[in-house]
Amino acid sequence: MSTPRTILHVDMDAFYVSVERLDRRELVGRPVVVGGSGGRGVVASASYEARAKGVASAMPMAMALRRCPEAVQIKPRMQRYGEVSKAVFALLEEFSPTVEPLSIDEGFLDVTGCERLLGDGPTIARAIRRKVKDALDLPCSVGVGPNKFCAKLASGMAKPDGLAVLETHGLAEALADLPIERMWGVGPAGAAKFRAAGYRTFGDLQRAEPRDLAKR
Repeated sequence: MSTPRTILHVDMDAFYVSVERLDRRELVGRPVVVGGSGGRGVVASASYEARAKGVASAMPMAMALRRCPEAVQIKPRMQRYGEVSKAVFALLEEFSPTVEPLSIDEGFLDVTGCERLLGDGPTIARAIRRKVKDALDLPCSVGVGPNKFCAKLASGMAKPDGLAVLETHGLAEALADLPIERMWGVGPAGAAKFRAAGYRTFGDLQRAEPRDLAKR
């Protein structure tokens, strides 16, 4: 009998903003947007204070500043973010030999079989959050699941600065009310197609007939 897999997804919260706040403590608690300026500038990262005003990543900077005119705009410093990212992943490698970066600020860990040494998935996730906070003073959200898809969904459910677990048992019920936009791989265009076809939640897809989905 194979050992059930335990996958963690670690996602740094508003990573670029969090790094800027490390270097400029006066930014803590203020709305901050990191991104390019000018007519084609877009938001690369926004603090949760700015997000509360309707600012989102990939939004034109001009629109973001209209929605949140009090926001502090900062030009990205990719070299600095890369340095901090390396430090984050070096910490993650202390918890598992199998670390898969997904981007500069998120990655998967396979901690299957680590229970005797480090504890179960949630225990390891809590340890990671403490380690990242204590060593780097950065917030992160961690999702625990039986596969990558569930672990990434869980980390999104945990944001900001939290921990969420999705178990195999009761998984369909746990996901049923999530909006279709939360599905990994479904962007704005895909979500619009799903909604036009009447699928607004994970539960809608669960109840759909396979033959109807195959026609889409």
